[in-house]
Amino acid sequence: MPFLDRRWAVLMCVALLASCATTTKVDTLGAERAAMKSDCEITFFKDAKPSAPFEVLGKIESHIAQNFFFGGKARLEDEGYAELKAKACGIGGNAVVIDDHLQTSVSEMTHVHVWATVIKLPAKQ
Repeated sequence: MPFLDRRWAVLMCVALLASCATTTKVDTLGAERAAMKSDCEITFFKDAKPSAPFEVLGKIESHIAQNFFFGGKARLEDEGYAELKAKACGIGGNAVVIDDHLQTSVSEMTHVHVWATVIKLPAKQ
């Protein structure tokens, strides 16, 4: 394989590996809860907090980046909610309050940066 072809192949591999990246920081608060299954049911509150009393279990900060050509667009309601759901289930929460979020696009990369609070709502009677 000619040298130029190898460099092109390496460059394409690097671009493909960099097409999707997610970093998430989870800070738990208070007593630890048992983790639930990763596909547990989570209620999302984007514009308001729940009216019922709740217990705060933790804070999540997540940054999701996707390459438009290789992974599509990163969106809060899709990739963001999926990441938050997995982390919230992991610390025993059943709801997530979106504190703030930022969606940007630069060149071929789309980004979602979200700050959220994981809560435990009381069981429905």
